[in-house]
This record gives sequence, C-alpha cells and structure tokens, in this order.
Amino acid sequence: MTAPAITVVVPVFDGENYLAATLRSALDQTYPIAELIVIDDGSSDSTAAIAESFGAAVHLHRTANQGVSAARNLGISLAKTEWVALLDHDDIWEPNHLECLAAAIQRRPDADAVYGRVRRYVMERRMDSAQGQFVLADALPFPDETKVARLLMERCPILTSAMALRRSRILALGGFDSYFSNAQDWDMWVRLAKAKAVFVGSPEITTLYRVHCESRTHNALRALGYYLDVLERDILPALPAWKRLPHQLRVSSRLESEAAIMMRELKQPGALRMMLRSVARWPIEESRRYMILASMLLRVRSRRNQFRSNRRTA
Repeated sequence: MTAPAITVVVPVFDGENYLAATLRSALDQTYPIAELIVIDDGSSDSTAAIAESFGAAVHLHRTANQGVSAARNLGISLAKTEWVALLDHDDIWEPNHLECLAAAIQRRPDADAVYGRVRRYVMERRMDSAQGQFVLADALPFPDETKVARLLMERCPILTSAMALRRSRILALGGFDSYFSNAQDWDMWVRLAKAKAVFVGSPEITTLYRVHCESRTHNALRALGYYLDVLERDILPALPAWKRLPHQLRVSSRLESEAAIMMRELKQPGALRMMLRSVARWPIEESRRYMILASMLLRVRSRRNQFRSNRRTA
C-alpha cells in the first residue's frame, strides 16, 4: 500500500494561549501533511491572528460560533484526502505522531480508524507564582485494538487528538453530533463501532494531552448529562436487559457522587437534581440513599423558606 495522504483538522475557540504550540507540533511532523486546516469557531481573542502568523502553511477558515463538533465537521468536509487526523487546539503531537499512524494504516489497509497512545501533560503552578508550566505525567491506558468495541460500551478509551479517520466513514455517519459539547468523541467512536469500522492501534506514545484549568469541565451537571445521553442513546439499547443493570448501577453511583460534591459546594438545587436522577436510575438500593435525598429536600426547602422570609422583611 502506498503512503496515505493525511489532512490535519484543528477546531478552535478562543485558543490563543495554546494554539501556537499545537500548530507548531503539527507542522514539525516527520511525515508530510497534505493540508493543515484550522477552523476558528467564532473566537473573540487573537486566535485568528495566531493561525495567520503561520502563513500559507495553515489554511484558516473563520465561522460563527457553532460548537466544536460543527467546527470539526466543517474541517473534515473541506479536506481533500481520505484520511483526516484530528487535533484539539490545546494538545500537542510528538514529531513522529503521523508517521506512526501512517505506518499503522499501511500495516492494516482495512483500517477505518487508527489511534496512538497518549500521555497527560499537566499544568502545575508554584505556590509563590501565578505562572504555571506543563510537566509530563502518566500515560493513559492504551486500548487493545481487538477490544475497542467492547471498551466503548463502558467508556471513551481513545482521545480525539490521538485519532485519524477515514473521511468517507465520518461523512457517511453524518459527522460528529453538534448536540454534544462534551462526549462527542465517544458518541462518534460508538457509532463507528456499530457500523463495523475497523480500529487499529499504534502503541507508541505520540500525543500529549494538555490538562489545564481551561480544559476541565466546570459544569458537572451538563457534562454528566451528555455522558448519560451517549449511554442511553448509543449504548444501552444495543445491550441485552441483563447487561444493562451494571451500567445503570454505575451511572447511579456516578450521579450520587456528583450530588455529594455539589452539596458540599452548597449547590443544593443541582445536587438535588443529581440525586433524583440517581434514584430514578437505580431505585432498588439501601435506605441510606433515600435518607440523603430526604436531607437534600429538607435543606432546599429550608433555604427556600429563608429566601421568602428575607423578601418579606426587606
């Protein structure tokens, strides 16, 4: 098989703090890239100027803000090659990333999706300084390519920036779902697996996943909602009834944990919604959970009464 031509697609929104290093890592690949497409998803900072500073090496397209999935889909639709490598605006590739993925494609001509291994690249701040620096951390578990379909029924084992895909397979599935702002990668990988796509892994660590305050999900309720949507729309319907029970218990426990965290942060309404969803998904459980739920209801009621009392005396 001849060496595959690969286009790189980078969606970005207000990414001025990280984009330059990301684009430099793409342009410094030992394997030639056919095109580097950057989709500026309505940024209000200097993102576009940073992309333009790379000159003709970067093909910049600016759009109104529609979300990361829509931006990524636009980049994929603009690509002229069959293979598209995905790169988030704040992650970094080692110089041999595309070379390793191309070798995997040549090794397995039947591949539809190839992925490499990932290491976390974590920002650490000194106590005496507001500045931080990124340091290498642990490598993420590398999924066995023969077990990817099964692992996808439990979690998302492959980082977006570690993945290259056949453009035709993505377009045939309608692209990434624009509904999601979290978990859109998991949703896409599950749909690919259901369509019998062939996943092939390259075990070398070639992607650095930057972990920083801007990359973490601050709205736990919304992020968990997307997680549940993927689970209930893509995964549970494909499972026999007896296999759904462990998933429901896992989701219930996750919701209960999030509820406890939100309660400690005094976000009572959000915590109550979490706990109600937990009980709804796994109502057969020890009485402790119902006691917690009752306590939450009483605290919310007390806070509401206090608010009304304050309004009357104001």
